[in-house]
Amino acid sequence: MPGDNRSEQLEYLMRRFGHKVLKIAYYHVRDRYQAEDIAQEVFCRVYQHLERFRGDSSYYTWIYRITVNLCKDYLRSAYFRRMLPWGDFRHLDSLKQREERMFEVVEGGEIFQKVMDLPLKYRTVTALYYFEEMSTAEIAEILHVKENVVRTRLCRARKILRDLLTRGEAAYGRPQAGQFSEKS
Repeated sequence: MPGDNRSEQLEYLMRRFGHKVLKIAYYHVRDRYQAEDIAQEVFCRVYQHLERFRGDSSYYTWIYRITVNLCKDYLRSAYFRRMLPWGDFRHLDSLKQREERMFEVVEGGEIFQKVMDLPLKYRTVTALYYFEEMSTAEIAEILHVKENVVRTRLCRARKILRDLLTRGEAAYGRPQAGQFSEKS
């Protein structure tokens, strides 16, 4: 790691992992702006706790674990925000969905969009495995699950994607987001 001081270490880690942190946050929350906020918070926490990093895992794994935990916190808190009556913002939601779809198209086309339509537990492992090229062992460590759970989720995700692609070709259209439940 270049340099001995925390600022130089942080700068190095941000250059090295910043884009990946943003992508993993986006895979979780599916909101580009919220993903950017989460990425900023990740590196704030990295900076705060840099001296406590023990080296039990790689910086990569440690930073990804912070990212996943912040995403989980955000998703838990988002439930309460949806419950509050803020008025009728349906037109803003449709604009936001179009903008997010444009971001997904730029990121990777139709397959990427279909992966992003998967339930979170399948979307995360699929994105980490195929887009980030992580091993099942690395994914298990980051998500704090057993490696067999990762393999099972990958297998189920592949089946769902195969069904989506087959059905999409037959119907000449894309299935709607959220069509599959988390219990699949």
